[in-house]
Amino acid sequence: MRQTERAFFRHINDHTPIAYPLAPAVSIAEPWQKVFLLVQVDVQRLGWPTKLSAEGRRLLLSERGRIYLLLDRVLRCQVDILGHGRHGRGVVVALDVLRSVKAGVWEGANNELLQVEGIGPVKMKRLVEAGVKSIRHLAGLDFFHIERLLSRNPPFGHQVLHRVSGFPLLSLHWDPVGPYPPTDENRPPNSAPVTNPLFIVRLIVGYDNEKEPSWNTKSPWVTLVVEGHAGELLWFWRGSVKRLTGGKELIVGLAAKSGEKVKVSLACEGIVGTLVRSEHQVP
Repeated sequence: MRQTERAFFRHINDHTPIAYPLAPAVSIAEPWQKVFLLVQVDVQRLGWPTKLSAEGRRLLLSERGRIYLLLDRVLRCQVDILGHGRHGRGVVVALDVLRSVKAGVWEGANNELLQVEGIGPVKMKRLVEAGVKSIRHLAGLDFFHIERLLSRNPPFGHQVLHRVSGFPLLSLHWDPVGPYPPTDENRPPNSAPVTNPLFIVRLIVGYDNEKEPSWNTKSPWVTLVVEGHAGELLWFWRGSVKRLTGGKELIVGLAAKSGEKVKVSLACEGIVGTLVRSEHQVP
């Protein structure tokens, strides 16, 4: 961190409503603190404070792209490390952070509409006040309704609907099959008993869009995480949304006991608002 940037990041930490500030007594001088604070002020769309010279701002802007590139790699490595350690809750949280950083808005912060080109804080506020808080909701409105809410003339409503038409509307179906190997009651004769049987589940992962979803002219990637009641990782899958056309069937063997509750999280990697979470009990 440059000497000239310390007052800038101290102001961000002490005087902006970021979600995770550093302790007031902590000295702010380390590179990781710079990234930690910069990303938060960006993701919350707070704008940069004026506590930085024009030259300092230019230098920070010039290295911002590299900061985000390295952070993307670090977060992906973190997902792999947590997955290797079977830490399902950690994988879900790391993916939530990765999604928020890439989208530029926090997951669950009710500002996902800012991902839509042409919608800034003022328009988002008017939509939220009208009860439209998600891109999924916005995509289901009539064009004239959008124009009325935002006091805009045609073809503004059509333009907005065109931009959000490819927003992924993910869907998930959970279909329990049964234990494998079979239980003692229906296990084949003369077969050895099994100490840790799996429970087989049929998952159908798809989307409700009429056409294949795309966002910012790209086909997004999708992640699926299944975690046990204690947060352990039971299953992980990642693939392109192109593979979900017509519904993708996954036959999954879960190391879960009868009566155990498991959580399923499905979302696009870089798009806030696509998250589908559900909880199921193993029969």
